[in-house]
Amino acid sequence: MQDEAGFYSPLQYQPQWLWLGLVLVLIIGAWYAWIFRPARKMVAVHEDPARQVTVVPDLETLRAACLAAINATASDADAGRLPERDAHQRLSFLVREFAGAATSLPVTSMTLEDLHRHDLKELAAVVAGIYPNEFAPLPVHTVRQSAETARQVVLAWN
Repeated sequence: MQDEAGFYSPLQYQPQWLWLGLVLVLIIGAWYAWIFRPARKMVAVHEDPARQVTVVPDLETLRAACLAAINATASDADAGRLPERDAHQRLSFLVREFAGAATSLPVTSMTLEDLHRHDLKELAAVVAGIYPNEFAPLPVHTVRQSAETARQVVLAWN
């Protein structure tokens, strides 16, 4: 409608445009919520420490698997399929992996000092004995000797 001065009053939007805009904002908000939601739902478990149940892995199964891997590593090194340095590194990893599975500690990434701090002195001694064979220009011990040392620590683990 035109007034006396010749100006038109502003047009009013129809109500469906307001509702359409609100629906679009809600859809975009839901889309962002879907995109940024956590991949897994985190469930907080509050347990009484006195009643905490610890799952103990079957030590005999772990021991058998580790001993088989140690024997396979020694056989591969004897047959020439695996270089000596790689065999020593694999033996060190196998012993650490066994100890990690048996204790539920991240043993594969621990230093010798960490192993001593967690009272894994026998394991630390074996790893320290294998270290020169892994990193020295010439191995100090044969793969058979390192494999035997690794077997002994796995067999003595309790």
